[in-house]
Amino acid sequence: MNLEKNLSLLLIDDEEVIHDSIGDFLREQGYQVISAYSGEEGLELLRERAIDIVITDIRMPGIDGLGVLKEIHRTNQDVEVIIMTGHGDLSSAITAIRNGAFDFFTKPVKLDELLIALQRTQKYQRLKRENEFYKQKISQLDSFIKVDSQTNFIGKSKEIYKVLDVIKRVSPTKSTVVIYGETGTGKELAAQLIHQNSPRANEVFLAVNCSSMPENLIESELFGHERGAFTDAKRTRLGYFELAHKGTLFLDEIGDLPLSAQAKLLRTLEKKVIRRVGGEREIPVDVRIVAATNKDLEVEVAEGRFRQDLYFRLNIITIHLPPLRKRGDDILLLADYFLHKLAKDTQRKVTSISPEAKKLLRKYSFPGNIRELRNLIERAILLCQGDELTPEDFPSLSESEPSPLIAGKGGLPSLDLNLLERMALEEALSIAKGNQSKAAELLGIGRDALRYRIKKHSLIMQ
Repeated sequence: MNLEKNLSLLLIDDEEVIHDSIGDFLREQGYQVISAYSGEEGLELLRERAIDIVITDIRMPGIDGLGVLKEIHRTNQDVEVIIMTGHGDLSSAITAIRNGAFDFFTKPVKLDELLIALQRTQKYQRLKRENEFYKQKISQLDSFIKVDSQTNFIGKSKEIYKVLDVIKRVSPTKSTVVIYGETGTGKELAAQLIHQNSPRANEVFLAVNCSSMPENLIESELFGHERGAFTDAKRTRLGYFELAHKGTLFLDEIGDLPLSAQAKLLRTLEKKVIRRVGGEREIPVDVRIVAATNKDLEVEVAEGRFRQDLYFRLNIITIHLPPLRKRGDDILLLADYFLHKLAKDTQRKVTSISPEAKKLLRKYSFPGNIRELRNLIERAILLCQGDELTPEDFPSLSESEPSPLIAGKGGLPSLDLNLLERMALEEALSIAKGNQSKAAELLGIGRDALRYRIKKHSLIMQ
């Protein structure tokens, strides 16, 4: 282990020979060594200077080593103490260790062993400081997250706290943000959190799914239209940019926006004005854009599906949401959260998840992420015969099985995308008992997109 050259050591001993031998040796090793010849002098130096580690004799006139140790721990918990004691004084060394000393040595001290002990002390001290830093960071982030049913970000993993740290720093700014993440990782929730902790928190937050808008109506949806602009335009309609004026516009699945609409979006972002379809005048808009995608926009640019200039305009600040499978025990925290929320919503008296079921959840890869977990818990609650969820309530769940939303008994029944889409629609409508709003939410699409797909597949609604 490399020594930290700027580390400050305080050597306290009433014998000059100790300072000449140990002190000079440690200076040669790169440490900054400060000498004190009594407990009183050592404590005075501790009050005046920043010290990292104290090496002190235990037997000294006046304030002895135990007295120094107790005073250090009373006033400054961040200084570690190594005790030196005479041969045969083991009981005092044990007392010192019990009172918080990091290590002890009997005289004459072996210098190579002392050096190793210092390296161990440095490592322990560094880990302790890092732990304290993260505790403070977590405390700050916990106070930052608003307790709100719409923006309750559940999780205590290191990955999610990194995300929250970025959100905390970018929320007060005006910068455009792009949130990257797989489907179901909570991109809209992150966008809401940015909005609610920004100066625009009291203004509108408007979420738009770019993939659910019919291509021929995207321009009208985003920028509005004037009366008579096209056949069905019987009245003037405000677009999403005008509706979100002074607030935040969340453009979900921005990677699915057609190239023709991308050009108009870029102009709006650069000029901060919109022109309604069929209109002549330019209308100023003040909107903060938060976009999200489950695609790699760099790849989309390289393959010609996404404009490079729009990519550079949007990609000012990026947030990468981790998939649920990489969030460790957050899976169980989220499962408990959904259990209590959904049991209350469905009026079922299910209060817990068995240890065996928790193991099953913890091992599963969740390709559908948080949305899939929520659906699994809701389905299990409805199937549950008692007050506790067991593995029997998760019949489609196993360690290697793909998402139950589209999986058959033998895995994917087909690689036919059209067939998989139909199966997903049927499954979602079945779970939602025909409620189209609920089914659309389960699938992560808008109601219009759901109706379009129901018609496309000629599904008969019961």
